[in-house]
Amino acid sequence: MPYWDTLGRTLVAEDTKESADRIADFLTYSGLDATVSSTADNPHYTVTVPAAQEELAEKLMDVFHQYEDEDEKRAAYYREQCLTHSPTFVPSEEKFRNSTNSSATFLLAGIVIVAIGLFHFFSVMYSQKEGAIDACVVEIVFGFIFIWFAITTNQKVRMLQSQILEENAFTDQIIRWCTTTYPAEHLDKCIDAATADSQTISEEERFFLRRQLIQDYILREYDISDDAYLDYVTDTIYKKLYYPNAIAAAG
Repeated sequence: MPYWDTLGRTLVAEDTKESADRIADFLTYSGLDATVSSTADNPHYTVTVPAAQEELAEKLMDVFHQYEDEDEKRAAYYREQCLTHSPTFVPSEEKFRNSTNSSATFLLAGIVIVAIGLFHFFSVMYSQKEGAIDACVVEIVFGFIFIWFAITTNQKVRMLQSQILEENAFTDQIIRWCTTTYPAEHLDKCIDAATADSQTISEEERFFLRRQLIQDYILREYDISDDAYLDYVTDTIYKKLYYPNAIAAAG
């Protein structure tokens, strides 16, 4: 028998701590005796109410889910209509360089193979060398296949180059906006105000709080779905704000 049954209570929801707290707050505000608890063998948190309030709790949970759906729709609308959308990002400029090298390699190999195939073909045609014409044709075909690979890879390189330029421009826009709108002094004042009632925070904690605040500001203005890119931009802004001399030296 679950522990809440022994206490005369009934299970309303089982979720993460953040969601369970929201549900409990909503039910409590609605006049129910909602509590949040957890057990060692269950990673989720449970929300329970007295058994006598079960029917009302079920109705209120339907209302809560409606509110949650509406909040998600409003958030999606805000992201779509109000935030600046990020472009399609390439993993790195290393991919661009690798594709460029591959294109040149395919082209050179294709030209060499075609040249060898043509030499063999004319040698056979003029009886200067023994061999089958079919083998020469195969060599020439392989050569043109390599050239075709070179052409398609080169087209991919051009697309990557355009994406990289768009990505770099977007990155510069975010960095310039964030560093001019929210200087280092502003971030530290916000952190100090939020932690005024707690003990002195360590430098490591301050680092993570600064970084989180930078990300929050970015996501309020820009729709970025790539977590790796968001981390990269956040770290770059952090260095520009708190280690500007190191950035200048690296540049």
